[in-house]
Amino acid sequence: MYINLDVLNITNGNTSMIDTEFGRMNIEKIEAGKIKLATGKIIATDPILMYDDESYSVHVKPGEYPVFIYVGKTENRKKQTVVAEIRFSDNDPVKWEMALLAGESSKGFGHDEFMGYEVENGLGCFMDESVMEILDVMDEEELEEYENNIRNSVRNSECSCANVVIDKKKGSNIIIFASGWNEGTFPTYYGFDSNNKLSRLVTDFMVIEA
Repeated sequence: MYINLDVLNITNGNTSMIDTEFGRMNIEKIEAGKIKLATGKIIATDPILMYDDESYSVHVKPGEYPVFIYVGKTENRKKQTVVAEIRFSDNDPVKWEMALLAGESSKGFGHDEFMGYEVENGLGCFMDESVMEILDVMDEEELEEYENNIRNSVRNSECSCANVVIDKKKGSNIIIFASGWNEGTFPTYYGFDSNNKLSRLVTDFMVIEA
């Protein structure tokens, strides 16, 4: 199974610089907003493509949780989102597992194999399953307005991330962020603390090679 511990452990807060094939990269941590998880069932996907509209098999207690992105910059390249995380606690993960949908398994994966979500629009996001249910019933006009809102919100953000409210009455939202290499398939991981409690959900945009 593919897993880049050097990248995932950036979320522990003890790494502000990392060596890459493009040179030394400075890492900046940015809070993208707080995600409201009404059901505790989390979906990570391209917010416009939305092929993978199922939630991950591990659920969390409903509530609001901070979302952070870690943006990297090398001397001769533009800023790129290295990872995005939902933080459930401040306990550092001591164990990482690939986040999978119900019925999926990573058993038998080679060292470079993984499951992930596809990105075609240069954007990734986190949302609750209840938000996807709203998007699923939008008509063509509503979807066009939604997509324009998504693109404009990120375009107008200095950090290439945005907190977009989908249902104002309930406060249902999506946290959106630029995806490192813009297009590709990217894996997401659970981070468990020393008490085997889930403390992170992290997408690796594979900007830094394992």
